[in-house]
Amino acid sequence: MAEPVRKPPADQEARTAPPRHDPFRYGYRIQVSAPGGKIKWIPLTADDLLDPQFGDQVTQGGQHFTVVHLLAGMLRRHFEPREDIYVASDLKMLWRIPGVKRPAPDIAVIAGLRRKPDPEPDSWDVVQEGAKPCLIIEVVSSKDAQTRLNDYERKVVVYQQAGVPEYLILDPPTRAAKGRFLLTGYRLDAKGGYRKIEANPQGCLLSRTTQLLFGVADDGRTPLIIDATTGERLSTAEERAAREAEARKAAEAEISRLRAELERLKGR
Repeated sequence: MAEPVRKPPADQEARTAPPRHDPFRYGYRIQVSAPGGKIKWIPLTADDLLDPQFGDQVTQGGQHFTVVHLLAGMLRRHFEPREDIYVASDLKMLWRIPGVKRPAPDIAVIAGLRRKPDPEPDSWDVVQEGAKPCLIIEVVSSKDAQTRLNDYERKVVVYQQAGVPEYLILDPPTRAAKGRFLLTGYRLDAKGGYRKIEANPQGCLLSRTTQLLFGVADDGRTPLIIDATTGERLSTAEERAAREAEARKAAEAEISRLRAELERLKGR
């Protein structure tokens, strides 16, 4: 479900690969008929993406995957010390609300956990787990107008109906976004309806449920997440690795200096 389309093994490609044309631009669903196990490829629609079935293969652009991976990594490292918070990515939501579609959000921050979740859950049952996302983030895929409509309009309705306190839409710098990273946010009001989150003077949107500020770097193309309490920017995996390498280098230099000083003292 909601994974980049994987290329079939070479010996099966000619027999089972879906036609590479427009009907499969959203992805596909494999249907196996019995007897004989004949494989049929069912093209997904934009509406299918709002309530994917287990096993659906949803196409994702490289930029979309990169941004989701970046944001999910920063949030997971930030909340790692918190046992009551789980950051999920591409996890189907089971609201248990009749008539409400069940997407698999790009990122869902789930707070108030009663127990540690399974390492790789297939879905999130809000009623069974006793916790639902406090913040959902969708990274817009600019493949066509229908996928943009899903994130900007249809999912606003879905997440409002599901009672998700905050919903953020991050639109990467593509032609559709005029080359800049766009941010849109919604928050439930006292009546249970969504209201747009107003940006602060720096252009950041505050997530009250997580106490995080979401913004864009000066280049207009890089997303930022800032801890609203400390003012510190959440680091990427590469930035953290670079800092750790620099710290090791400094520690090794200090050890070398101390050894040299010890040898000097011994020579007196």
